[in-house]
Amino acid sequence: MLKLLKGEIDMLQGDLSPQLVDHLAKQDGIEVIREKGSNFTYLGFNLQDPLTGELNIRRAIAHAIDRNAIIKYIFRQRARPANGLFPSEHWITDASLPQINYSPETARKFLRQAGYDNDKRLALTYKTSSDPFRIRVATIIQQQLSEVGIDLTIKSYDWGTFYGDIKAGNFQLYSLTWVGLKTPDSYRYLFHSGSLPPTGANRGRFQSAEANRLIEAAENEMEASLRFQSYHQLQHHLLEQLPYVPLWYEDQVAAVRGKASGYQVAGDGNYDGLETHPWLIQAK
Repeated sequence: MLKLLKGEIDMLQGDLSPQLVDHLAKQDGIEVIREKGSNFTYLGFNLQDPLTGELNIRRAIAHAIDRNAIIKYIFRQRARPANGLFPSEHWITDASLPQINYSPETARKFLRQAGYDNDKRLALTYKTSSDPFRIRVATIIQQQLSEVGIDLTIKSYDWGTFYGDIKAGNFQLYSLTWVGLKTPDSYRYLFHSGSLPPTGANRGRFQSAEANRLIEAAENEMEASLRFQSYHQLQHHLLEQLPYVPLWYEDQVAAVRGKASGYQVAGDGNYDGLETHPWLIQAK
């Protein structure tokens, strides 16, 4: 950021905290460019764990998180709630897919069904990276879960250790963002029982015969309407079973100055806009 303000670099994109974006927007000569994001941030579970493998516990967690409050006060409205892998404007998304509503009472109901209450509180461990902003988000989720009777211990690690634990299945809960997902082929890679690591990225070890059936039916169906129907049914099934709790799609933001003015930000944060920007074309 200091290099941008001093004119040593022309642009910044990605991993800008809301506080830095607010500061940059007030600076003379700096243009802040914002685009609705398509990268999917989620809360992941180890489904082989006796606690997070319990559906009522996952449902309790889903209803205990106030996404709208986090988006408003932490992201400064630079995100939007997610209800599935792809945002609403993606061609595969089922428009009837509901949002998970924030309801502490519903969360407590599911906890009671799982055998927990204020006298017997549920204790879980949440892993995240050592990035200060991600730790801040984790502490807010920790507080929201505490209000319904879930005691969350946060463990933060350097990226290599954190990501290694996630790939190895060494976690109960974690949060990450899937970047650059384009096509529904991703459903097999993320949710089919044949995609357990190291074959695929089904890191929560989600195993559902119904999910497998719908993924395979969609892949083998030649009729577009029937293929869409299978993928739409799959989206509802995933929202019911919650191998992930959908959180939000964070906006993509770039801060530019001078010759980089007018740069077009992509929803997934790629840098393709550089290929068509006049100052780069001129440099070539």
